[in-house]
Amino acid sequence: MRVNKKTVAIIIAIVVFLSPVAYVVNAYSGFNALLSPGKPKGESNYVVVYSNGQFYVLSPEDYQKLVKEGLPPGSKAFNITLKSYITGSPEVDLNLTLRGFYERFTVVIGSPSVQECKTNPMAYPGDCHMRTAVATEVSAMVSSLFSINYYLKAKAMGYDNVSAKKYAYEQTQLRHDIAYLSFWTKIDIGRGALGNEKTLAVLIIGPAEGAKCNCVYAPRKGLLIIEGMTDETLRAEAVLIEHLIGFNWPEGEGTQQVEVTG
Repeated sequence: MRVNKKTVAIIIAIVVFLSPVAYVVNAYSGFNALLSPGKPKGESNYVVVYSNGQFYVLSPEDYQKLVKEGLPPGSKAFNITLKSYITGSPEVDLNLTLRGFYERFTVVIGSPSVQECKTNPMAYPGDCHMRTAVATEVSAMVSSLFSINYYLKAKAMGYDNVSAKKYAYEQTQLRHDIAYLSFWTKIDIGRGALGNEKTLAVLIIGPAEGAKCNCVYAPRKGLLIIEGMTDETLRAEAVLIEHLIGFNWPEGEGTQQVEVTG
């Protein structure tokens, strides 16, 4: 059976057109799958309490004891679940993801609607003050962790303390990005260009992005998702992360947090 040249040309044109479309659709589907990765290998539950200007990280059991004793007026409690999809331990996943050595990192601070906080806060479907605080805190924390790794690299290369700090600062400035969760950012995450063993991606998902849980998880190596149904919960999750990885802000910076163990 002979196929005429015109038919062949049409078939080739269709294939050429559909291939990139299929690639994009597959990448977008891959992104959505990361937000619903299925049953985790392990879970841990925490309660973060905000009271009298400080955050307290508690186990559910210790929180119940505190409730019986009586919480100060105006206190707020945030129930947060950590999920593990890598090692089976959420705390280990968290530390491996944030403290790993990467060539670059990107903090995705939310959907493009977050930009409304700068010009038209009333149009943002959430709490602009809290989202701004979360974005700033998470970005600064990840930058600091990234810088530490390059400081250690410089020291291993023989740099003195001052030169190592300068090298770490310069490398951090060159190798970081702040992004919004646009269509193409979703594609990059879905196809693995962001959030992999070489490029860390930290994704903030709140009410503006359709958050479905108050949870923190790394669905794959190099990708951390911080998901909260309110922007205020996202702030509590940032505090919990700092606590679990043993991150300390320089004096006078960052959040006030105290661990209560009962």
